[in-house]
Amino acid sequence: MYPRHGLSASSQNIIQSPSVNTTPSPSDTSSAPLEYRIEDYRRTVIVTSAVPPEQWDEKTLREISQLSIIPEDTGSLPCRRTQSCLHSEVHHVVVPLEHEESPPSTEQQATTESDQSLLQNPRISVTLPERRKHHSFPGSPRNSLKMSPSPRRERIYFYNRKDPHYGFTNFSPHPVEYQGKVYPTSEHLFQSFKFRGHRPLLAEHIRTFSERPSMALSEARRFQPEVRRDWMQVNIAKMDETLWHKFNQHLDLRQELLDTGDAELIEDSDKDSFWGVGADRSGRNELGKALERLRSRLLGGW
Repeated sequence: MYPRHGLSASSQNIIQSPSVNTTPSPSDTSSAPLEYRIEDYRRTVIVTSAVPPEQWDEKTLREISQLSIIPEDTGSLPCRRTQSCLHSEVHHVVVPLEHEESPPSTEQQATTESDQSLLQNPRISVTLPERRKHHSFPGSPRNSLKMSPSPRRERIYFYNRKDPHYGFTNFSPHPVEYQGKVYPTSEHLFQSFKFRGHRPLLAEHIRTFSERPSMALSEARRFQPEVRRDWMQVNIAKMDETLWHKFNQHLDLRQELLDTGDAELIEDSDKDSFWGVGADRSGRNELGKALERLRSRLLGGW
C-alpha cells in the first residue's frame, strides 16, 4: 500500500498494524466522510469513511478485500486466471478520491449479502465500481463462441481429362496462335517461351516436335541447360501471357472461366506442387491463381 494525496506514512503498513478502536472520538465526529479507492490485483473498491486509513484495523481491511468476489459471467465455460507468486499475498493501494468525481451508478452500488456486516458500520460504506468489459484473446473459448467463421469461397478442382474444366489445363486440345504461328496446345507455347529469343531453333522444335503436350514438356526438360537464365523470375508472367492468348482465342473457354464467378480455382495435380497443389494439396497452385487473375482482367473489361 502506498500513501497518496496527503495520506500519512503510517498507512503504508495497514496489514501489519494492530487493531485500533475506530469509535469516533469527540474530536473527529465533526469531520466529513471521505471516499477512498482501495486497489488490489483483483478489483477496485470505493470506501467512504470518516476514519482515516491509518486507523483502519487489519480485520476491517481484510473484510473489505473479500467483498463480492464474484466470477465473471462466463456461462458454462470456466475462466482460468493467470497465477503469479504475488497472488498469495494481499497488496492494497488506498487512494482518496476527489469530491468532484461523479457519483457511482446504481450498478456500482450493488453489493452481495456477505457485504452487509461491514456496511452496517455507519462510518464506513463500500461501493464496488462497475466491472471492466472483458476482452477475450483470439482463440480463447469465450472468443470462439462469438466468432462466426468467415465465408469460404467455392472451390473448383480441375486436372483430369474426364473431369469438368479440363480446358483450364495447358494439356487441353486447344491450339493457340502466337505471332503468326499456331501451337498445338498452350503447353507448347508456354514451354517454347523458355527458349524464344536466345534459342529460336529450340523454341521452334518445341512447337513442331509433336502434337502431344506431354512431349513438349519432356523436350523442354531435355534441353534444360539451354533454358533462359531468368526463367524462374519470369515463368509466372509467361503463364499469364499464355493463358491470355488461349482464352481470348476460344470464346467457349472464356465464358466457362467467367461462369466460375469468384470460386477458387485449383489445379488438382498430384505431381506438381508449383503449378498445382501436389500430392498433399499444400502446393502453390500457381496455375489456379493465374486463371483467377485472368478472370479478374476479363471481368474488368481488358
